[in-house]
Amino acid sequence: MKSILKNSYIFLASLFLLLVGCGEVMNNPEVITPNHSVIKISQSGNGNIINMNQHIDFADVSQGVESRQWIFPGDDTVTVEGNPEDVQVRGVFHMVGTYDVKLHQVFKGNAYVGTEETPRETNEIDTVITVTVMPKVELKSVKANILNTDGTLGDEIPLENVETPKDIPFGSVLRFTYQAEGNPTQIQGEFFGAELLAQNAEMGTFDVKYVTLDKVYSIAPVFLRPQPMSSDTLAVVDFVKCVRSDEPLTLEEVASNASQKPTIKFSRGLNANSLNKEDFSVVIQTAKGATINPEIVDAFLDPDDASKVILDLGTEVIYNDDMVTVSFTEGRLESADAARATSFTDEELEVYSLNLLKEGGFDYDMEDASVNWNAGQPDWLGGDFTNTLEKTSEHVTSGSKSLKISVNPYNGVGAWGNGTVVSPFSNGELHRFPYSPHPDAGNKVKISFDLYLEENSGNIDPSVPNQFATNIRMYINWGAGGAEKAHSIGGLPEGQWYHLEDVLDITNVLESFSMAIKIAQTGDKNCTVHIDNINVSHYQRRP
Repeated sequence: MKSILKNSYIFLASLFLLLVGCGEVMNNPEVITPNHSVIKISQSGNGNIINMNQHIDFADVSQGVESRQWIFPGDDTVTVEGNPEDVQVRGVFHMVGTYDVKLHQVFKGNAYVGTEETPRETNEIDTVITVTVMPKVELKSVKANILNTDGTLGDEIPLENVETPKDIPFGSVLRFTYQAEGNPTQIQGEFFGAELLAQNAEMGTFDVKYVTLDKVYSIAPVFLRPQPMSSDTLAVVDFVKCVRSDEPLTLEEVASNASQKPTIKFSRGLNANSLNKEDFSVVIQTAKGATINPEIVDAFLDPDDASKVILDLGTEVIYNDDMVTVSFTEGRLESADAARATSFTDEELEVYSLNLLKEGGFDYDMEDASVNWNAGQPDWLGGDFTNTLEKTSEHVTSGSKSLKISVNPYNGVGAWGNGTVVSPFSNGELHRFPYSPHPDAGNKVKISFDLYLEENSGNIDPSVPNQFATNIRMYINWGAGGAEKAHSIGGLPEGQWYHLEDVLDITNVLESFSMAIKIAQTGDKNCTVHIDNINVSHYQRRP
């Protein structure tokens, strides 16, 4: 009996060792490293565009690499920090121009590249990275002309060796035409009380309006390239003086200001002593159908712009969902040079809204060269079905660029059509803008944008489920909550601009958001649109 028990213990111990040994083998499977070429570049979000004497870091984060060789241009154009066989190297570029940096990789087996789903039939991969070195922004020439009311150019205004200011009719607009190296895209700077009306980097122009009688003006515009940063400044002192005008005094705009007070803008500065609140009236139509005739408590000139009349409605508030009209009865109101203001009736007021995108430095008007709008990201919202995705100057409403998106005809994939999603990236990261709730409007916001419809996608493909037309949606991306509005564009008239709007509630409040554009393509032809002037603003409804 004891012998049987002893033999049993020996058998169980042997079995235990065998199981443990097998377990060790089973829990240590062979790890197979994929051969996958992935390269990271520090300035990829800016298209590898840099200033002279700036650097770019190149990193080979591939898997399965047996050897690598970084190859930079020769001569003295580039200083390389690191060895050609290193995982990461740095190139400092000293001369303006376009340069190719090459990476030769040898893998253990046939290698994938980027997001490819099948390996290439080779274990050697050559990659070329193009680097553009920009010259500094430098103003070469500039001139100014009176801009006539018909859009033609009038007399040229001297900008050099100015001893006596040039007399211009006050209310005049000057068009500045310039040539500059380094591709500046924005005009900023100081205009000393004049108003910067418009700028067009593509054409090399900007327009400035002068509205104060007897004032002598200087100008100090900054010609700016935001990315890579470079600028040049022009300073011209006391070059024009506003004198009496022979032009009639005209109405230019009716809007509300940041305090939601009605503001009436005329073509030039007004005589404050001729202003009478009784000459104006305001009517508010609420979204619920009520009519309000608010008392105008006071009327006064904008202290920063004598061409604007501000109406004080006392305790009455203008809300974003109101429809407001302003009327004026001709009386004593006149310009500073005694031109009378004429009557107008029921001019619709544009309710003020602060564009959170513009305030937050977001690429709302497609002018920021450092921001790339990429399709198919995030990929779970749809693939990349675009055949064109680029910023162009073909059709614009703000600045000199818009985003052109062309989506291929419906291909039978998915219940929602070719669901292309386009999102903005800067330096490889999602491009975002800061957000905080409004003290009165809370988290209700209005999204609007301009859309030029070049191709309307034709007829609905017969295989599309539910037979819905091609539509476009503008998201606050992602996690903001609310319901995005599907704007149907399939079959609409081509060759014209549309202004599209959506009001929603942000239910998941974050400190910052991004935007995304989704096109659900269901047509049997291309859908091609141009997107410009995206606006996200707080939206306060009347209680």
